[in-house]
Amino acid sequence: MKKSIAVITSILLFVCFSAVSAQADRKTFEGFMLGTGVAILGAAIINGMHTDQEPQYARHPGAYDRGRAGYRYAPNPRHAKRAWSRGPGGHWEIERIWIRPVYEKKWNPGHYNPRGEWVRGRHERFMIKDGYYHEKKVWLRHR
Repeated sequence: MKKSIAVITSILLFVCFSAVSAQADRKTFEGFMLGTGVAILGAAIINGMHTDQEPQYARHPGAYDRGRAGYRYAPNPRHAKRAWSRGPGGHWEIERIWIRPVYEKKWNPGHYNPRGEWVRGRHERFMIKDGYYHEKKVWLRHR
């Protein structure tokens, strides 16, 4: 039904535009431009009829199709009995490791505190880098 409507519409447009070019009073350039426009429009309509069809390319018989349930590749019975073909059993886990803060030991000379009392000089620890957790991905094998 769609195909017949598109063909009839393109024929009617072709006839209408070709009749307009007859009134061009022998101006060949205008007739040429109208004919080119009609040809382009007709080609677009005809190509538009074929867009709803599936592409016509050869599919591999074992290829996986997202629309249907199936295998991407056919299972090979020769490798099915080998344990190493399935890969090692296990899973990934994220391990959190605490990295301690970094301190630097510096000499703090003697001084008066805000209350006016004398504080003797001493070594103090000043934090250079704060502690943090480092996340590391670890593979755990099943036993």
